[in-house]
Amino acid sequence: MSPQMARLLGTDTPEGAARFERLSALRDSGYTGPIDQDGNAMSEADTKRSPQQRREAAALDDMKAEMRKWRSFPVPEPGPAEPMSPQKAALLGCDTPEGRAKFDRLRAYREAGYNGPLDSQNNIPDPDSPAEQRSLDMLAALSLTHS
Repeated sequence: MSPQMARLLGTDTPEGAARFERLSALRDSGYTGPIDQDGNAMSEADTKRSPQQRREAAALDDMKAEMRKWRSFPVPEPGPAEPMSPQKAALLGCDTPEGRAKFDRLRAYREAGYNGPLDSQNNIPDPDSPAEQRSLDMLAALSLTHS
């Protein structure tokens, strides 16, 4: 393929080449339905969603996948903590053993690299729990406005 044709098809970058490969594989397999801008098959429900709704759904799926991955690991151990004055400990809710454990769990997840949502006890919520869906939907939508 000439460089001009590659640029025209968008295959002149690694991402574009991967997108073109996905699209080609779908078409070669006999798929005739709609395909999104990333070269992935779209469901009928996806075609009825606005682009913003599709972005929110993708953000929610990504967030849930990250939560599932982190929930499959043991809870990380926090690194050494700096000493706190009694006033700071009270302000952060670390003036009780339960409060300190909750704070250390938050710190451990953040130090380990998890940036997703935590529940009121600083545990990763169950992404598949119906009770969590409304808040996860909102968090996913908010993540798009702050990215």
